[in-house]
Amino acid sequence: MLTAFERIPDFFVERYDDEMQAWGRNFGKVGPVKSIVLKEGPFADLSPNPEQGAVLIQVKLIAKMERLRDRVTVSPASERDEELIRKHCEKMQRLNIHPRKFWKEPERPWLPFMPTVGQA
Repeated sequence: MLTAFERIPDFFVERYDDEMQAWGRNFGKVGPVKSIVLKEGPFADLSPNPEQGAVLIQVKLIAKMERLRDRVTVSPASERDEELIRKHCEKMQRLNIHPRKFWKEPERPWLPFMPTVGQA
């Protein structure tokens, strides 16, 4: 099956390829909507409240099956998601960050636990 991306920059597709591949393998369990936490590591913006730590940004993607064309089209779930993805990619590219480069995510004290997002 072919996957086409609409309104999603190539940088984002390469950066989050592992997560999207896992989504495809588990599509029956996950369903057509996938949430992705943007991985900005030490470049994540700080929350207006310093006690909160770094901002945690989540975007949603939606997959639409086209059985007649044997294809899946993946796009941002909303205009807001599209804008967040665009801004994230622009920020990382402006900082000259390779799409496959990841850091340990900053602490976010407001989370009861810190999920492992990205590779340390």
